[in-house]
Amino acid sequence: MLALLIAGLLAVSCSCLAQNDAAFTGYGEVPVKTPDSLLRKIHLATGIKAKILAVQPLLAFHAAHGTTDSVILYAQRLIDSLNQSDLPAADKRSYQVSLYLTLANAYSEEGLYDEALRFYLQGAGIADALGNKSAVNENKLGIANVYAARNEHDKAIAAYMELLNTSRDEQLIQLVYERLGIIFLERKDLVQAKDYTRKALLYFQQQHQEKKELQAKLTLGIIAEFSHQDEEAYSIYNEVTNKAQQHQFFDLYINAGQRTGDLLTDRKDYDNAKVLLSLVYANALEWNDLEAQLKVLNSLRNLHAAMGDYQNAYALMTQYLGISREVLNRQNKREVNELEIKYQTAQKEKEILNKENQLSHQKTLKYSLLIGFLVILLPIIGLLYMYYQKLQAQSKLNTTMEEMNRQKIAALLKDKELELLKASFSGQEKERKRIAAELHDSIGGNLAAIKLQLCNQTGVNRPEALIRQVEDTYHQVRDLSHDLVPYKFGNTGFTELISGYIRQFEAPGSAIITFHAFPAEEVDRIGTSLKVEIYKIIQELITNAQKHSQASKVEIQLTRLDGMLKLLFEDNGQGFSVETVQFGIGFQNIRERLRLFDGVFSIDSFPSKGTVIDIEIPLNAEWYEA
Repeated sequence: MLALLIAGLLAVSCSCLAQNDAAFTGYGEVPVKTPDSLLRKIHLATGIKAKILAVQPLLAFHAAHGTTDSVILYAQRLIDSLNQSDLPAADKRSYQVSLYLTLANAYSEEGLYDEALRFYLQGAGIADALGNKSAVNENKLGIANVYAARNEHDKAIAAYMELLNTSRDEQLIQLVYERLGIIFLERKDLVQAKDYTRKALLYFQQQHQEKKELQAKLTLGIIAEFSHQDEEAYSIYNEVTNKAQQHQFFDLYINAGQRTGDLLTDRKDYDNAKVLLSLVYANALEWNDLEAQLKVLNSLRNLHAAMGDYQNAYALMTQYLGISREVLNRQNKREVNELEIKYQTAQKEKEILNKENQLSHQKTLKYSLLIGFLVILLPIIGLLYMYYQKLQAQSKLNTTMEEMNRQKIAALLKDKELELLKASFSGQEKERKRIAAELHDSIGGNLAAIKLQLCNQTGVNRPEALIRQVEDTYHQVRDLSHDLVPYKFGNTGFTELISGYIRQFEAPGSAIITFHAFPAEEVDRIGTSLKVEIYKIIQELITNAQKHSQASKVEIQLTRLDGMLKLLFEDNGQGFSVETVQFGIGFQNIRERLRLFDGVFSIDSFPSKGTVIDIEIPLNAEWYEA
C-alpha cells in the first residue's frame, strides 16, 4: 500500500509542488556522476602510494555530495590493499590515520555509530603513537559526535569542551561550535543553540565552506521552527534545498526537504506535505540512506495520524521498526564477520603449529620411544574420556528430563491457577457492580425518600439531628458504590483520562511525551476492568522511562484494530541489552496484568538505540462494552 502511495505521488509531484515557493525533485537514482578524470587517475596509478594519492580526491568528492556508500566502498578497498602491501609499518600507519578517519566519518553519516566509533578509536590510537596531534583531535571530535548521535549529551559536551580547551585549530573549534548548537537544540535550549550556531556560520561564510554554511543555516531554520517563527523557518529550508541541489549536496537536500514536509504538516497543508515527504522518502530509498528513511517515515507517520488515516500510520510505524532492526543487523553483521576472521586466523595458527611439531618429531629420533608409548596411551585415555563423557551426558539427560517434568507440572498448575484467577476476577467484577447498583439504587433511593419525608415536616417537631444522620448515611452509601466501580473510568473518556495523566509530566527538562489513540471513540468503549489495567500499565511504563531511560522523547500509541487492542510504547533513551538485562518487579506486574486478558508483549531494545514495547490484547466480548 505504501509503495503504491509513493508511486502515485511521484506522478503528481510537479503539479502539486508548483504552487509553493520552491519545488522538490524526486530522482530515480543518485544524480552524482563521478568525474572521468578522477577515475582515469586511479586507473593509471601504479603502486599503493600512487593509488592512495589518486583515490583521495574521489573520497573527498563523494563525501562532499553525501554519497557515503561510495566513500565506504572505496575507503575499505584502499585499506585492504594497504594492509596487504609490502610498505614499511611506519608508512602504513601514516596512511591508516587518514583512511580510518574518512571511513569513520562515512559510517557516522550512515548512522552506523558502532562501526564509526571502532575506526575513530583505532585512528586516534595510531595518530597518538605517531605524535600526530591534529589527527588525534579530529578523531576525538568524531568520538564526541558519536556520543551526541547516541543522545549521550553529557559525555558529548564534556568531550567538546576538552577540545575547545586544548585545540588551537580554528576549523576544529568552529566544528565544535556547530555540534554544540545541535546538542543544545535537541535539549530545547534555543538561546545557546542559536549563539553557537551563529558563531560557526560566520566562520564558514568567511572561509567559503558552502556545505558547512548550509548545514549551519539548516540548524538555524530548525531553531526558528521551534521558536514558532514558521515563515523564517520555511524561507531558510527553501534556501538550503535550492542551494544543496545546485551544489549536489544530497544529504542536506534530503534533510531540508524532510523539515519542510514537517512544517507543511504543522500548517495543515496535508496534500503538499504528503507529496514532498513521499518524494524525500523515494530518494532516501534509492540512495539507501537508512538514517534519512527513519526520519522521513516518522514524519509520514505523524502526517497520516494528523489526517486521521490511522491504518497507514500504523503501517508506517511497522516499517519504521523494520528499518531500525536493519540498522542493528548491519552493526551486528560486522561483529560476526570479525569473529569469523579471528576464528579462521586461530585455525591457521593451529595448522602451522601442528606442522612444526611434526617436523620436530621427524628430526628428533631420541623421542621415538616416548611417541610410541603416547600412541598406545592416548587411545586408552580417549576411550576413558569418551566413557566419562557418556556418563556425563546420561546424567545431564536424566537431570533435563526431571526438570522438564517439573516444568510441565508447574505449567499445568499455573494454567489452572490462571483460569481460577480469571473466573474469580470476572465474578468479583460482576458482584461489585451488582452490590454498587443495589447500594446506589435501592438503599440510596430509600434513604433519599426518608430524608425527603423528614424534610417535609415543619414546626418544632422537625427532627433536624435525624435528617443530618440520614443525609450522612446516604453520602456514605453513594461513596461506597462509587468505590466498588471506579467513577473516573466509568464516566470520563478513557483517552482523555490518559492524556490528563500525561500532562502532569509537561515540565522543562522532562521528556516530551506524546499520546495517540486510533480511533479514540473505539478505545473509549473498552470494558472498565480492562481500562483500569491498561491505565496502570501505561503508568508503569512512563515511570520506568522517567527513572531509567534518560529519554528526551516518549511516544505512546493505543490502537483498536482487527479485534485487538494494541499498545505501542517507544522512547529514544539509552536502551539496554534484552538478553542480559534483569527485569524488575514493574515488568513482572505488567506480565501478570496482561495474563488476565490473554495479552502478550514484546520488547525491542539495544544499548544507545532506545526501547520499543509492543503489547497486544484480544478484545473478547467480556472485555468490551457495547
